[in-house]
Amino acid sequence: MNNHSLLIIDPAIVNPSVESFNRISKIAPISVTYHLPALFGTYSLLEEYNKNTKGIIILGSAASVNEEHKWQYDIEKIILDASEFDIPIMGLCYGHQLIGKIFGGKVEPLWNKKTKRGNRKVQLKESSMWGKPRFGSLIYSHQDGITKVPPGFNVIASSKMVSVEAIQSKDKPIWGFQAHLEATEAFMIENKLEMKNIKNSFTFGHNLLDTFIMSLK
Repeated sequence: MNNHSLLIIDPAIVNPSVESFNRISKIAPISVTYHLPALFGTYSLLEEYNKNTKGIIILGSAASVNEEHKWQYDIEKIILDASEFDIPIMGLCYGHQLIGKIFGGKVEPLWNKKTKRGNRKVQLKESSMWGKPRFGSLIYSHQDGITKVPPGFNVIASSKMVSVEAIQSKDKPIWGFQAHLEATEAFMIENKLEMKNIKNSFTFGHNLLDTFIMSLK
């Protein structure tokens, strides 16, 4: 067990985000471990996590954060514990919604339970992690979203489609993005998304995610 690793929690219920994990592990300045709690249980995650963990990233999932599976409760306990030790946490799509839920916000369907996928323009405000405001396209695939921001968090990004595109804790190193910053070509193929003119979205999303990862040195 490596006590100083970055934990990648992939809550996939069908297709794991292996390509995203491979990209992250190549650029990360520390060791990275990969966990698939929905498919294979939380044993490896519970074995790996401790107060010396360097960071946690929770990826997207077709599961809903409002479901009540044991693996979801295990992740929630880890996130709450990690927040007490100020371990940096990044939630993406499902992970973003999970952070919103467990810290007292509300997650609900945004479009009458219809899933929408594509590429949208997102405005990022000035923040402690990314500095000056930024604007760019990000890849998305979801039906739910945060409809009530949890106490102690600020909204740091929005779009014409979604008012709560990203959140940041006011006093903890915790962030969430509704879009898939981690998306790769495999993600696009799996979700049957158009590959044309997608390079800028990959670049913008990866730069945002990589800034968080590189801060874990």
